[in-house]
Amino acid sequence: MRKLLILLILSFFSSQSFAESCPDGSEPVKSISADGSYFVYNCGGGIEQSSSSSADSSSPNSTNTNSNIKAVAGIDIENDPNIDFFKPPRYQFFYGGTFWHMADFNKDGSSDVLYIGAIHPDNQSLVGDGAVGEKPHPRLLLGDAKRKLKRADELIVDNREDSGMSAGRQLLVADYNNDDILDFYIADTGAKWGVALTGHKDSYFLSQPNGTWVESSETHLSHPNFVVYNHGAATGDIDNDGDMDVVFSDLSGQNVGTYLWCLVNDGEGFLKTRKCGGIRTHAVELADLNGDGYLDVILGPGGYEPDHEFSGVIWNDGKGNFFQHNNTPFPQYKKKWGNIPEVSAADLDNDGDLDIVNSRTGIMYVGTALQFIENLGNKNFKDHGIFPIVEAPADFKTTNQGNQWNDFIAQIRFRDLDKDGDIDLYLSNSQSQKTDGMVLLNQGDFNFSLIQQADLDELAGKPKIVVDKVKKKFKYSARKSQLRLLESQNNVGVCDAISKEFYTGDYYSRTKKNTYFFVSLDSNGKDCNYEWAANENNALRRCKQNTKFDGKCTIYALGDNIVWGNPQLYKELTGRE
Repeated sequence: MRKLLILLILSFFSSQSFAESCPDGSEPVKSISADGSYFVYNCGGGIEQSSSSSADSSSPNSTNTNSNIKAVAGIDIENDPNIDFFKPPRYQFFYGGTFWHMADFNKDGSSDVLYIGAIHPDNQSLVGDGAVGEKPHPRLLLGDAKRKLKRADELIVDNREDSGMSAGRQLLVADYNNDDILDFYIADTGAKWGVALTGHKDSYFLSQPNGTWVESSETHLSHPNFVVYNHGAATGDIDNDGDMDVVFSDLSGQNVGTYLWCLVNDGEGFLKTRKCGGIRTHAVELADLNGDGYLDVILGPGGYEPDHEFSGVIWNDGKGNFFQHNNTPFPQYKKKWGNIPEVSAADLDNDGDLDIVNSRTGIMYVGTALQFIENLGNKNFKDHGIFPIVEAPADFKTTNQGNQWNDFIAQIRFRDLDKDGDIDLYLSNSQSQKTDGMVLLNQGDFNFSLIQQADLDELAGKPKIVVDKVKKKFKYSARKSQLRLLESQNNVGVCDAISKEFYTGDYYSRTKKNTYFFVSLDSNGKDCNYEWAANENNALRRCKQNTKFDGKCTIYALGDNIVWGNPQLYKELTGRE
């Protein structure tokens, strides 16, 4: 079947090689640190880079007994090539989009999907941790061989008095308690948007013998109510002792003496919190970039805030510490692409080491781009510049992150999607119609072709997997059992989530009112997933797709004399003018 895809071969804007020196290629100025314990190298751009006066295990000349041991990182689990990978449904379980992870959680050989997200605005507050009322829980959908997903809420157990998430931002999946079943840690930034962000306590779910996952902060975290604004987080075996640890950022680290917190695993899932260094950062990922057997930390800045500009790597000292003087900086594109909300790594050139990919945006998240950094070995890197994805008009200005050009890449996944022997990229952002599901096919030499709305099975040469056969043609009209008119806002009573959208949510605040609002009622008969489309045909097509996956989709059209609506549609559904 002919592919209806948009192929764009994009070139990079710049290319430069660098080692442990300043991003502009100049030599750093050497001085002695304030405490006299190490040398400091200051670059003209203000990024500090230092090297200890004593040898450490991460030095290329040092002897590392673990150099032949691969430390497992979260990106190894996230990008497992043995998982049947497909684009998951865009369920609106949470306010403002979702983060998800695809894996075989119940060990039945089929891919499952776990979603996290944020509390609804009517349960947000500008005091405390930013959340009041009932907070949402993670949503686990178990898949079968045909990729049909079924809700399994009963398997997620959170018995805390103050249970649920405020704003789940990072979903870290690994086998923390070493029982051969995946567990998950949720870094929660808190929902106090619009003011200074202070974070919220995290959630930690461990697998149990009865097949459930129980929130285990009180029993398995040394600091169960620990609260920081941890926008960036990653998981991996940072001390190379055979179990999975957690690392997350602290944007207020200057007040506590560390910008990174490490939660070190005792081997049975108990995580002990300690300071472990770092530099002020937005995004965090773990990867062994110099092949010494220890996971290093990749950092990406907010970019437009004071003392928040470092982009680069901090090298593991061999003990799971990331001292800020032991770093390699990368070029920063502050003028247009200074913000890095996500970083990741994969071997993009098949040379045996991990290369780096940065998700980049402009100020206030305007525009979307990727930056590719090639690993040359021995702590040397080559910047291949900026790969624009979505560009705003040159004269566009905004003071709000919720602007129409915010399509940032929230998650980057790596697979050989077209089965040609090299690693491609799958991009996701559940809030963006432009970038969610984008694919970058690797063409070699750090050139990529971009495909919008790619069919992953078609790319891989796989036969279509039929989820369900629809015996009767889906009809838009004359199906009174599926199509219901809501004649006023007060009648939006299918489930709480729908009502909230009309009174306080994204839908309520939309400026364009010619919108069709439609709902998928889940098979349990009580939970709703809602979407909207400005185009009648798009609403019909997406409603049909949702019906295939889970429950019946209902199109809700409001009469034009009430709110948004369409007079012709109103007449068709009701028989009234």
